[in-house]
Order: sequence, then C-alpha cells, then structure tokens
Amino acid sequence: MTLRGHLAATLSLTAIAGNLLVFSVPLVLLVVARSLVPAVRPLASRLGSRIYRLAVAFDDWCLHRISGARWQDPGLDLDPDEVCIVVANHRSWADIFLLQSVIARRGPIVKFLCKRELAYLPVLGLIFVAFDFPILRRRSRGLESDADRRADDRRRVRAACAVLSRSPAAMLSFVEGTRFTEQRRQRVRSPYRRLMPTRPGGFSTLLQALGSLGPAIVDVTIIYPRDVSFWEFLGGAGGEIRILAERFPIHTVAQRGGPAWLDARWRRKDDALVAAIHD
Repeated sequence: MTLRGHLAATLSLTAIAGNLLVFSVPLVLLVVARSLVPAVRPLASRLGSRIYRLAVAFDDWCLHRISGARWQDPGLDLDPDEVCIVVANHRSWADIFLLQSVIARRGPIVKFLCKRELAYLPVLGLIFVAFDFPILRRRSRGLESDADRRADDRRRVRAACAVLSRSPAAMLSFVEGTRFTEQRRQRVRSPYRRLMPTRPGGFSTLLQALGSLGPAIVDVTIIYPRDVSFWEFLGGAGGEIRILAERFPIHTVAQRGGPAWLDARWRRKDDALVAAIHD
C-alpha cells in the first residue's frame, strides 16, 4: 500500500474511533436513564436508534471521503421498524461497516451475535449493552460443560430476540463463526472453496426465537475484488466491493430446515465468490 494509503487509513481510523467516543456519551446517559426509570425504555430505544444511524452515516462519510472505499448498494428495501435475520460471509472487520451501511442507513439497526471477549473492549462493550446485543461464550468456564454453555448461549439469544418485539432490529449472524482465511479453510477441510463451513446453531436458535414475529431472512454476499486486510480497506486499496442480497420469507427457510437452507445458500455464495475471481 502507498504512503497516501497509509495516511488515509490512519485518518479514517482516527475519525471512526472519535465517532465512537463522541456517540458513547449519549449512550451512557440512555443506559443509566432506562436502568433508573424503566418507563423511559421506549423513548431510550428510539433515541438510541437515531444515534446509531447518525454514527453509521458519519462512518460512511469517512470511508467514502477519507479512505476512498467504494461499494455497491444492493438496494435492500427494509422498513426501519422491520425485524429480520441477516446472514453473511465474513472476511474482515470491514464487513461490519459495509453491512451497517446497506442495512441500517434506511432499514433497521443491526445487532449481531458477538463473542464474550469483545464485550470487554472499551466503547464496544457499552454499545453491546446499550443495544442489547446477545453475548455468547466460546468456551465453558470452570466445571461447566459445553452442553451447559450452549444452553446458556441459546438463552441469551432468546432473551435478546424478545427485545425485538418492542425494538425492531436486523439480527446479523456470521454463520461461519470466524473470518475466512485460506489457512483456516484448509485446516478445517471446508467443503467450500472461498468460505468456511457454517455453524448453524445460532442461526437455528434465531429462527426459533423470532418465528412468531415472521421476520424476513436476508442473505448477503460480500465480494472483495482482491484479498485485503482491514487496514488496506481503510486505505482505499479494496477496489469496488460488490454486495449481493436476497430476501426470503421465514417459512421458506423453516420448511427446508435451517442447516440445509444454509448449506444450499453457501454453495451458491461460494460459486459467486469463485466466479468473481475469474472476472
């Protein structure tokens, strides 16, 4: 990457970090207010959604104007008050910024299943608490069994989903469970050429927990023209990023079964990613 690219990445990352810090102040006030006065929760939720979209709009400005990052808008037509489940392939931290841009700018805010380790990071932990993100544990603690840990994860997901009946959002699931790298793909012997194997447990729990709300299922494919790190993305070296999105009724997915539907979608997604390499 050129010196100009490193400078752009530094300025962009600094601006985005500053954005998080600035918007963390009203988030703290909202969290304290709803804890002390439960009656203000609906108002706090609406204000929190506004803060979220303002922060996303500023991040978009930084990425376009400072980084020079470019991506295609898939034209998702989602209502801001709509509950939906979003599944996407995962290659980089850049995925979060791209998905927030194409979903939350005009549609519902984005929540996602996150690792417990991330909850201890400054500011990010506050965001997870403020927006009721479900926090999952990857390892059992003490004498707790893996079965107990998975049961607790399902409980956390269901609890987070219960909030969506009064505070609609798009629940994002990176069903691969980790970022794709060629080394990881080979190590786990993935059946796909450009994707990690799916871990459908969290997705299946989302289907069960949100079934009564009748959410749409949105499958998003993020296609980078070349393999770049998050730093290179911030420096504008990612090229024109393609984002494809398809929407499905939940009953269509439920009838086929979550794991089987995911496998079929991942095979199509894998074909699209491989075809993009040869374009």
